[in-house]
Amino acid sequence: MNVVATARLQFGPDLTFAGAAAVVPYLAELGISHLYLSPVFAARPGSAHGYDVVDPTRVSEALGGREGLEQLARIAHGEEMGMILDIVPNHLAADEHNPWWWSVLRDGQASPYASVFDLDWRGNEVVPAGKLALPVLGAPLPAELARGAIRFDTSAEPAFRYADRRFPLAPGTAHGDLSAALDRQHYVLTAWRDASRVRSYRRFLDIDDLVGVRVEDPVVFARTHALVLELVRTGIADGLRVDHVDGL
Repeated sequence: MNVVATARLQFGPDLTFAGAAAVVPYLAELGISHLYLSPVFAARPGSAHGYDVVDPTRVSEALGGREGLEQLARIAHGEEMGMILDIVPNHLAADEHNPWWWSVLRDGQASPYASVFDLDWRGNEVVPAGKLALPVLGAPLPAELARGAIRFDTSAEPAFRYADRRFPLAPGTAHGDLSAALDRQHYVLTAWRDASRVRSYRRFLDIDDLVGVRVEDPVVFARTHALVLELVRTGIADGLRVDHVDGL
C-alpha cells in the first residue's frame, strides 16, 4: 500500500480510538491513504500528546486499549487505508506511573530495569556514588524539609510525597525520621535549579521528566519494541514514524 496522503490524528482526552474510527469514512472520501497516529502506548494519566510513555508494552487503556486500536485498524483497512504509528523509543516518562522507573528508584542498581535507562551511578559533588539525582524540588532539600513540603505517604505503596509527586521508599526504610529515611534511598531529591550540576541521567532535550532509554542495547531494544513489532507483524500497523531519531 503506497503512502499517498496522510491525516494525522492526535490522541488524548479529546480523541480516542473510537472517535477516530468515526471519522475514517470521511477521511477516505478525501482521498487519505494512511492514518498517521500519535503515540498509542500507555502514557501519563491525562497526557495530551502521548510522548510521555510510561509503559511501552501496553496500548493506552484511556484511548481504548488494544481492542480499540485493532477495531480502528479494521475500519481503516476496510476503507483501504493504512495506519502509521508514531513510536517513542528515545525516552520514557520519569514518572510514578512508569513501573520500570518506579522500580529503579525503589531498588537502585538491583532493579531488573536499571539497564533500560541511560543512568550515571558514579555520583558527583552533591550525590554519592550509587545514587541518582532527581532535580524536582523548588528549593534545596533542607529548606523543603523545614517547611514540611515532603512527607511520608502510605496511601498505597510506601512513598514520599512532594506536592503532586510521589517517590518510592526502598524496602525496609519506611520507618523513623523523615530525613534519615531520605538518606537511605537510591536517589537524592535536589532543587531543579541545580540540575545542570547534579544530573545523573540523560534526558529528552532539556526535559527532566523524560529519561533516556538505552535502545542501543539489544536486550533493551527487544524489551521496549516487542509490542511495536508485534503490531507490525500482525498487520495492525502498516508503517512507523520514529520520534526524535537524531536522539537515538
